[in-house]
Amino acid sequence: MKGQSQVFEQVLLFGIAVAIFVTCFGIFQVYQSYFSDIAANDHTMAVGDLIYDHILELSRIEGMDASTVVDIPARIKDDRYRVLINQSYITVITDNGAKSLTSLGLLSGKLTFTPGETGSSKGEIIIYKRGANIIIE
Repeated sequence: MKGQSQVFEQVLLFGIAVAIFVTCFGIFQVYQSYFSDIAANDHTMAVGDLIYDHILELSRIEGMDASTVVDIPARIKDDRYRVLINQSYITVITDNGAKSLTSLGLLSGKLTFTPGETGSSKGEIIIYKRGANIIIE
């Protein structure tokens, strides 16, 4: 009888250890997914801010047409994404649903923006300034 209780104790301890491991692994997976989603949102905001900075630089050029090529990452969190522009916002949307809006704020009073959309597959975006009009491609 004494040998059976020792075996039972060891099996019970092993079962508790497995349960603790599975619980810790599950919690880790939840946290990893959460922080990965936050990182994707931060990256979409960074892409929007990068494009905004280049539009700001183009807006400082007066009296002539200009263009610039902006290198952007081809993927965010292994997802392709789209960049949309309108008179109020630069919107970056991944295929997985991460989205950010960058306000054009003061620039929208100074410039006009041709609504447009481009993808990230090329790893670059071209921004044109024609007079007071901004076009993305």
